[in-house]
Amino acid sequence: MHSNPAKPMNRTIVSFRTEAVVILLALAAASPGAAAAVQTTPADSVIALSPITVTVLRTPFELNQAPYAVAVVGQDAIRLARPGLALDEALRTVPGVQVDNRYNYALGERISMRGFGARAQFGVRGVKVLIDGIPATMPDGQTTLNHVNPSTLGRIEVIRGPASTVYGNAAGGVIQLHSAEPPDMPFQQAIRVISGEDGLLRTEATTSGRQGNTSYMVNLNRLNYDGYRDSHKPESTRFSNSAENYQASAHFGHRGARTQLNTWLHFVDYDARNPGSLSATLLAANRNQAFINNVNQKTGEKGRHAQLGASWNRSMQSGQLEVAGYVLNRSLDNPIPNEIIDLERNAGGLRLSYTRDLAAGQRAVNLAIGAEVDAQLDDRQRYVNSQGTRGNKTLDQEETVLSLGAAAQATAPLGDLLELVAALRYDRARFEADDRLITSTNPDDSGVRVMNALSPSVGVLLAVADAFHPYANVATSFETPTTTELVNRPSGAGGFNPEIDPQRTYSVETGAKGRLLGRAAYQLALYYARVHDQLIPFEIPAAPGRQFFKNAGSATHKGAELGISLAVADFLSTQIAYTYTDARFRTYITSTGLRRDGKRVPGIAKNRLSGLVSLRAPWGTFADIETRYVSRMAADDGNANYSGAYAVTDVRAGLRERRIGSLDVSPFIGVTNLFDRKYNTSVTINAFGGRYYEPGPGTKVYVGGDIRFPVR
Repeated sequence: MHSNPAKPMNRTIVSFRTEAVVILLALAAASPGAAAAVQTTPADSVIALSPITVTVLRTPFELNQAPYAVAVVGQDAIRLARPGLALDEALRTVPGVQVDNRYNYALGERISMRGFGARAQFGVRGVKVLIDGIPATMPDGQTTLNHVNPSTLGRIEVIRGPASTVYGNAAGGVIQLHSAEPPDMPFQQAIRVISGEDGLLRTEATTSGRQGNTSYMVNLNRLNYDGYRDSHKPESTRFSNSAENYQASAHFGHRGARTQLNTWLHFVDYDARNPGSLSATLLAANRNQAFINNVNQKTGEKGRHAQLGASWNRSMQSGQLEVAGYVLNRSLDNPIPNEIIDLERNAGGLRLSYTRDLAAGQRAVNLAIGAEVDAQLDDRQRYVNSQGTRGNKTLDQEETVLSLGAAAQATAPLGDLLELVAALRYDRARFEADDRLITSTNPDDSGVRVMNALSPSVGVLLAVADAFHPYANVATSFETPTTTELVNRPSGAGGFNPEIDPQRTYSVETGAKGRLLGRAAYQLALYYARVHDQLIPFEIPAAPGRQFFKNAGSATHKGAELGISLAVADFLSTQIAYTYTDARFRTYITSTGLRRDGKRVPGIAKNRLSGLVSLRAPWGTFADIETRYVSRMAADDGNANYSGAYAVTDVRAGLRERRIGSLDVSPFIGVTNLFDRKYNTSVTINAFGGRYYEPGPGTKVYVGGDIRFPVR
């Protein structure tokens, strides 16, 4: 899996980049005269120029009629000529969303919206994620995305802002991932291969089709990645941010006259190493090195995740009924610098919802009610980490989470131009720990924590004209600590930390959205959010590299978001997304008496700007130029240390569906970080020893292609 470190690096890179160009030119020249047979597909945009319906609000809405900040990402933006390493590739042009791709599969990408979720050291917090309506977010509020293959997605819907009223236990918003639709033919086989620097090799096979009312899709994917973080030791002991992932997913659907049944399966088996974050001194010496303690302790994560979900919909004369459920099993072996965590997780849930329209003059009032129950059972054990091997057991406990939620939502017209959406949700989460490691010196730390909240929201939208739809909303959110955050106690005791409480948010938002002359679309949002008991991570000298959590009084998040999509010509379009986020502690006194009032909440960039220019030539050639700017971000609560601002440019180009015999071939090439900027992908907040910084990769080239058969 690893390359020979003795091979001259510069020669290897030049050779690969030369071969990449040759491959692309050879594929472009294949099948003389085939340009006339090229099939093109209109490019999708983050904000479509034509009306589009979204379902992320539970009740279907036309995008410009929703009184919330909602965005849609189409299949081109997710998949076209992209390496598919993480969701940041698809979400860069969605304002208000910050995705820090750490190129570290042991930790995963960090997703935050409006500053919520920035505390996560691994996985996703504060943002609810669903895949085809089935939760990827666990009952305790933690999300892992190892089982998500971005290249299988056909659409992403995003709602920004407090979302408890709609989905529960989320402060930042909701991301709804939709699998790509099977083709309208009985059988199609697709193969995708992507190869690049740092040992990148992704091989993928998708079998899909549609026969009558039945559809299916099966995807198998393997990712090999050596990584760019290197301890510079001999090959036998090399340590980097490498990963080896095996993923499988399947979808089977059947649509009847009045019913619809869908089932989904997602599976991943992964093995990833964690090279750790670096201090400013280590960063200056060699920004691509692995931290020596992580090397010695062999930190990383091996795991498996299997999830099965199903939904059943029935159209009735009185309305629409939906029943959905899921079960999952997740196991992981996770060496961190001081400990090894062994976790076995089983979870499942059931959701019941009913919607109907009631006559109200010439327009209808839509009512939606629903209830859901989710359960999570964790068998958690911790051991002393002795150079990657298990030492004495330090924790052995069973943790259960039972989450109950009920919600009602009404969408009503107020006259001819005004639309009202009002909702109310109740959540109750019960956490229980059963301590199984009890001795004369280690008391029984078993215990129960119960957290609940009532979350109302109301939004209004005024349809003045197609070019101008002003809106406003008031919303609340409820966000519990996850089991991992509750169980990590600075004292080292078991059970749950009794000193941290749920985070609650109250938000006011106003904005406008519209379409202009059939060529442009825009969204503008201004918001102010007050956060109580904000959850903040920190480290202690006795356990460097391990995150603990505390409530930090109150904070305010305020900001502005602007998204613009413009079709300059039939073959040329551009997208711009700007995000301003000013997140500060309002009241915060540390345990040592230091005041942090007015300091910036760490891990959040104040300014983010993304621009994308897309060329879609009529003969099938395409090219994208994408640039993103991120301002500096604080790395600690005291704002004494910052990760610097940066701007990174990516380019992609290729051919769409060139017909060669009975095959459709789509070759492409891409270059990330074109100008080889030195930057940090994210920060480890309040890290011990000043090891805040997670360096990003330099210039990297990849090539790939899609082959499909049979074709229409």
